[in-house]
Parts: sequence; structure tokens; C-alpha cells
Amino acid sequence: MRLVFCYGTLRYGEINHSVIKGAILRERTCWTKGTLYDTRNGYPALIESGDETVLGEIYEVNDQLLERIDTLEGFQEGRDHNLYDRIVRTIESNTGSYEAITYVMREPEDHFIEIKGGDWIIYRNKLS
Repeated sequence: MRLVFCYGTLRYGEINHSVIKGAILRERTCWTKGTLYDTRNGYPALIESGDETVLGEIYEVNDQLLERIDTLEGFQEGRDHNLYDRIVRTIESNTGSYEAITYVMREPEDHFIEIKGGDWIIYRNKLS
């Protein structure tokens, strides 16, 4: 079993949450440092640079679910041009810290919009 930090469309109630059906929710409210962007393609991107707080959830997943997440995130081990890099980062919560897999982009593209406050759900709800 592995821990995955979900900050966008995999979060509870979001469009791709069904991809992790069967995962165990470990933390509903947690965060990491970085900058969150709206890619303008219906999903966000976490960029490691920046000192903002990005909010999300931590799920415990098995290898099959991790494979499904990799497919959704456009990640393939050993490939040079993945949409996201899959790294392990420290994720904080009110009950402690975790080391969790996190999908990050290297650089924001010119058309990306920074999400102030670092919460995809709040940002998306404001757009609705």
C-alpha cells in the first residue's frame, strides 16, 4: 500500500474521484508547499516552486489503483516527457506529517492561471 496526495480532480466529489474507488481516505484536510495552477483544461497542476500552500487529501492505494492514477496523470515510469512527474513529498496535516506520492509539473505554461489559496475545489466552485 502507498499513500497518494490528491489535490485536484481525484479529491472526494470531484470528476475523477471514481478512479480511486476503493482507496482508503487517510486525511481529508492536508497540505504541502508549492503553487497550484488552473491548466485551463479542467484540472490543476502543482508546481514545486513557490511558498504557497496547496490543499488536498491523502489516500492509501494499492498497486492497481496507483496504476490507474498514473494513467490519468499521464505518467509512465522512465518516460522523458510525462505530463506530470511522480515524486514523494512531505504532506502536512493537523495530526502529523506523511510521505506521499504527489504528481507535479515542472513549469507552468503561459496560459496557466495561478490559484490563490491553493484549493482546487474552492476555486472551481467560484467559477461555477
